[in-house]
Amino acid sequence: MMNDKFPSMPSDEDVNSDGYVFKDVFEVFNYIKSKGWDIGWYAAPHFEVMTLYDNHVVASPTPFSPLYRGQSSYYERCLPSLYRRKCSESQKLERLVQIEDFKTILNDNPEIKDEIEGGLAVNYIGLAQHYGIETNVIDLTNSFGVAAFFATSDYDSLTHTYRPVMEIVRKGVIYFMPTGIFNFGPTLDNQVWPIGMEALARPGEQRGFGAYLKENQDFHDICPLKFFFWQNAQASIECQRRFGFGAALFPYDPMAEKVSIMRKYRIYGRDSIRKVVDENPELGYDFQAAVDALAADGCHILDSTPFRYTKDELNHITEQYHRKYPGSFPVEIVKNDYKNS
Repeated sequence: MMNDKFPSMPSDEDVNSDGYVFKDVFEVFNYIKSKGWDIGWYAAPHFEVMTLYDNHVVASPTPFSPLYRGQSSYYERCLPSLYRRKCSESQKLERLVQIEDFKTILNDNPEIKDEIEGGLAVNYIGLAQHYGIETNVIDLTNSFGVAAFFATSDYDSLTHTYRPVMEIVRKGVIYFMPTGIFNFGPTLDNQVWPIGMEALARPGEQRGFGAYLKENQDFHDICPLKFFFWQNAQASIECQRRFGFGAALFPYDPMAEKVSIMRKYRIYGRDSIRKVVDENPELGYDFQAAVDALAADGCHILDSTPFRYTKDELNHITEQYHRKYPGSFPVEIVKNDYKNS
């Protein structure tokens, strides 16, 4: 039976066939709404404290369901970045060191300190994925608009920006998880965790969530519901326009630049190497052997963790946070002439 509000919507039988392709991403949006889902394109992030697996307390973007993933192309297998290539032993070591350096830097952020002191868990692995470090996490969002942006954009690795897809013979895909964060149940496998945080602007604005996958596990197996659509320039440009051509989803965030430089120049701290070796004996390295292996592979090792927040960056973070939540954490790090405004 045809819905009067969405008179051009296809039948469920058509959509559930592997061959059906929507006219564009906006038709996908209208179809989901026609099925009774009260979804919008995008709204400013709102966070709610909740208890997840193993009594971890998190500040999660709401709503918790449904969740989406947008891709500008479809791949026969949808794998987390960690499992898309075969890594050597030294590459496995380097990835863990990247994550450890990332955690060290992130823990200097006064907003992160504030959340930890408030008893909230920090999803370090999910955040590392969001900032470009290889992990076993697949990115998701609770915003159809955010998924549509990524589904109609291609990443330009030279400029580190997203540009609209201008092709007309390519199919994009929107993955749809109706049960959202509750998709896998409270087990240790295949958890869905919030990534978006008030403390970090980019994952917060993108209203991020992450699904944790095991090695050789395909995201298609745990999220079989997907909608294909034809790419076209007009729809892609409109999706970009709605987010200020990316500016709304990628606000200034010093952590993004730090991780980018860390990975490009492969500069790491000895303390992180020592911690990785101590916590991962299965790697088979002692400390000096790990340092030597990384150096032989082209990495640069410093005595202390590089790319820590500068005083100016901490002042900026503090100023922005205090504008939202005056008195939320001590202000010793800010300049003496700082005034709340």
